[in-house]
Amino acid sequence: MQQALNVGNSSCIAKKLKIIELEVLNMKFKLIILTFWGILTAPAFGQTDNIVERSFACNINDGYTMRDVAEVARNWEWSEDAAPAVVIFRSAVAVAGEFQNDWDFVFASYYPSYADMVEKRGVFLNRPGGRTGNTLSDIATCGDRVRISNMRFTSERDGDIPEFSLAASYVCDLNGTTMDDALGNARAGEDAFGPSARASVTRRAFGGPAIQAGNPQVTIQFSYPSAADFGTGLDAFQQNTLPDMAMQCSSGSMWAQYLIHAIDN
Repeated sequence: MQQALNVGNSSCIAKKLKIIELEVLNMKFKLIILTFWGILTAPAFGQTDNIVERSFACNINDGYTMRDVAEVARNWEWSEDAAPAVVIFRSAVAVAGEFQNDWDFVFASYYPSYADMVEKRGVFLNRPGGRTGNTLSDIATCGDRVRISNMRFTSERDGDIPEFSLAASYVCDLNGTTMDDALGNARAGEDAFGPSARASVTRRAFGGPAIQAGNPQVTIQFSYPSAADFGTGLDAFQQNTLPDMAMQCSSGSMWAQYLIHAIDN
């Protein structure tokens, strides 16, 4: 009888430990997911932590719409050992410069660190051959010039990841200022764009077209939890004035953002 009780207690303890383990694992997943809000927010990684963005530009193949592309991609089988933490498709709405002359959307993947990106990309590139269902080449034709960038956030904000949202971005020449200066300007912009705005600053690390020597660029982006919040934020911005800053920024770009994959989504 005592042996049976011991076995029963051991089984019960094991089950409880397993539940605790799963809860801790689920909490880790949630912490990563909460870093991505609109495009991304940063409660898990913290204000000063770096998130790695890997991105490239694509065109939609004939016969498909952006909604079709998003739905096909959402149904891909995302392997946990190879998939990024989050994948966003960013569709051009009104983009400054020449982007819309050449491309339709940006395929952006996000990793909590370079180590994680290297590990996941290694697994992905060494996966077995063959295919199941629609692949990216069935729905889109993408360029081969990958950009890898460092992304930081101005503040922390919890929230769910919307399946669809809007964002505004500005490409800025640093003009002798620092990344910390850019973060300070992004905070001021975040205040001007209303309480729902979440600002991030991205600086390219590898790849992409050449940049004028000695004058690096950053991209400041303001994301929102919904399209309605985006409209309200733009109205608020018209009533506010940004402080003078040494950085020189382009006219704004507007993007539609589609959540494609998230670790526990």
